[in-house]
Amino acid sequence: MKRFLHYLVVKGIVIALVSTGAIAEDRLSSTTDETAPAAVSRQATSASFTTFKNYPDHTFHLKVKEYINGMKKGGHNLLIWRDSANLSQYRSVKVAEFGGRLLPQQNGFSYDPYVALFNSVFRSAVKLPQEDSPDSLLIEGAVVECNPGSRAARAWVGMGAGRAGGAVVCEIYEPGKASPCIRIYTRDTGASGNWGGDSNLMLNNILSTVATRLATTLNTTVVVR
Repeated sequence: MKRFLHYLVVKGIVIALVSTGAIAEDRLSSTTDETAPAAVSRQATSASFTTFKNYPDHTFHLKVKEYINGMKKGGHNLLIWRDSANLSQYRSVKVAEFGGRLLPQQNGFSYDPYVALFNSVFRSAVKLPQEDSPDSLLIEGAVVECNPGSRAARAWVGMGAGRAGGAVVCEIYEPGKASPCIRIYTRDTGASGNWGGDSNLMLNNILSTVATRLATTLNTTVVVR
């Protein structure tokens, strides 16, 4: 009986902590929602944020809604925007290394192994002809979310609490063009496993899944002759 009461007390504390975090997150979302119309208005009159390259370091998580504005669903957990460019006139692509400079600042762990894993899986999954040529389409992007979530919340609360999450953006450029002709945003989450699961393995799985999904989309969307 004492063990059961102890379990209830601990679970109640965890739920309270998670609820506090959720409230803070809701407030942040509300603030973002309130500023979204102004951001969209600025985007309509300026090309400042038509590419991920123009976002300052560590700030993308505050601007996700702005970046995906105007995108359409292009597959499972994937949004895409493209212009009318005829990509079939090109023979190859050049894949640049995806970086992690847009990820939020934190001191808990290093993003580097996860960014490296994404790049490894993505490069091996891209089946388009690759060539380091000035006449090739340029594929660039960044890992913009790499969040291990909370193992305690996953174990004690459940119902999606404490989810791990990973996301990337990808852009395709025609030779000599400063603006992308295709922009893609794809994200995935995870919350399974015994006692909340292993956060490291969960992030590895999420970023591998996102990398494969993105590569598959490019393999079928970008038609080169």
